[in-house]
Formats: sequence, structure tokens, C-alpha cells
Amino acid sequence: MNTECRSLPVRDFLAMRLAAVAMQYTRSPRPQCRLCFRLNMTNEGSGSVRLLGRKWILRERNGCTRIIEAEQVFNQRPVLMPGEVFAYSGYRILDTALEEVELRFFGTDRSQSPFISPPLRFPRRCFSRPRRG
Repeated sequence: MNTECRSLPVRDFLAMRLAAVAMQYTRSPRPQCRLCFRLNMTNEGSGSVRLLGRKWILRERNGCTRIIEAEQVFNQRPVLMPGEVFAYSGYRILDTALEEVELRFFGTDRSQSPFISPPLRFPRRCFSRPRRG
């Protein structure tokens, strides 16, 4: 059995920008919130890239960290040519208070070499619960 573990190289092909972020809190017996976002990714590399998956890193206020990986990028495997933009609006349902959220993308470059993007960090101000007055 091969127990060798290799990390994916971090490549900065994508310029990622959160165009909008909001938290919506529910008034249910079990507290939940919805992290809503609009994300724009531009291929700033010199060759095409294919996005194959994503990785959420959720750091909770209680000290726990959850890692959620998924194949595909919001039900797609987009190929971005140099200068092309991939935009997506989505949300993630959360049942715990968060301290920090990071989002990374897996993919391959034009020579089919795998990579992972640097983390896109959501602004901390998104996670402060509104005060009731």
C-alpha cells in the first residue's frame, strides 16, 4: 500500500472576487443562517484552466473546523480561457456560528497538471450577528 501523501501545488491562475456577501439568519427552533454570495473568477494565466472541484474551510466560533470538499464547481466543470470570467451566485446553509470561511478551487492547467487555488477569504464582518435593538 502506498502511504505517500502529496499536496497539490498552489497556483494563482484565478483572480477571485466576492462581488456580494450577506448572512441571513432564520427564526427557527434550531438557529440557522444562510451565507449568500456572488463570486467572480477571472483566468489571469497564459493558458486555459479547467475547474474540477471546490473546498470549503469553515472555522466555527466554538473552535471546530469543518472541511467540505466537492467535485465540480457549483455543478459545473468550467474551462476558462485566458481572460475569461466564471461568475456564480450561491449560498451555503450553516447551523453554527462562524468565525472564518475560506474557499479554494481544484483544477488542471492546459498541460493537465493539477493545482489548487490560494484561499478566498470571506470578510469577517459577514459573520457578526446583527444586534437586536
